[in-house]
Amino acid sequence: MNRWCTIILVITGIFLTQCRGPREVSRLEAPVELTPLEIPRPAGIEGFREMCCAADTIRSLIISRAESLIITDDERYEATVTLYAVKDSMIYLSAVNSGFEILRASVEPDTIRVIDRLNKIVYQTAVKKRFGYQQPVNFEDIQNIISGYFVCDDLYRAMEPNFYHVVFDFDDPLIKKRISFDRETLKMDKFEFYHTETRKYLEGEKDGTGFRIFTNFMITDFEIVASGGTITYNGRLPVNMDVNMRKYTFINI
Repeated sequence: MNRWCTIILVITGIFLTQCRGPREVSRLEAPVELTPLEIPRPAGIEGFREMCCAADTIRSLIISRAESLIITDDERYEATVTLYAVKDSMIYLSAVNSGFEILRASVEPDTIRVIDRLNKIVYQTAVKKRFGYQQPVNFEDIQNIISGYFVCDDLYRAMEPNFYHVVFDFDDPLIKKRISFDRETLKMDKFEFYHTETRKYLEGEKDGTGFRIFTNFMITDFEIVASGGTITYNGRLPVNMDVNMRKYTFINI
């Protein structure tokens, strides 16, 4: 797996598992204080308001044992993914193939860090650039597509354009940012982030097999499908991004 495929797997694995996690969760594991995303709610924005009130005590979530398939350049990569998100703080990802951790990654408000265990390389890149065009997504965007409760702080951005969807509009001057939820179930069914100048994009939509992602965000077009997994609210997961500096090469992108 070359370095670009590794980074792609990290970034897309993050988006991927998140999107599908709340939609397909079948059970909750301790510690659990409540199950706000599983309780039936009224349709539309009013349903979101009730969900957000119930989810007020949630500060973190863990999505574990999600299966992901990455397709790029006629190659296919399969991995079991665990994701840990702490609200407004960090997102952590571990991907395992055939019982071996192939990569570990963290996303913080200012930095993405990827540990490629296969090639002994650590990659780092800024989430927001100081100069030039910004990336099509930032930390808040990634967080918002992980779980429906992360958008609770932005209910004022929600609208009901029809009888089927609740749409959150996060548009920047040059970037179209939309997340769409099913109006009845309050589950995410689509998102799109598109930079009108650079033409970089990240898009996702549910389909019969899971949640499918399309993007040219990193270097080339690729596609991902994620499914399965379980979710835990307010759990804790040890996070260790340290490596032996004598054995790894560090690259800033």
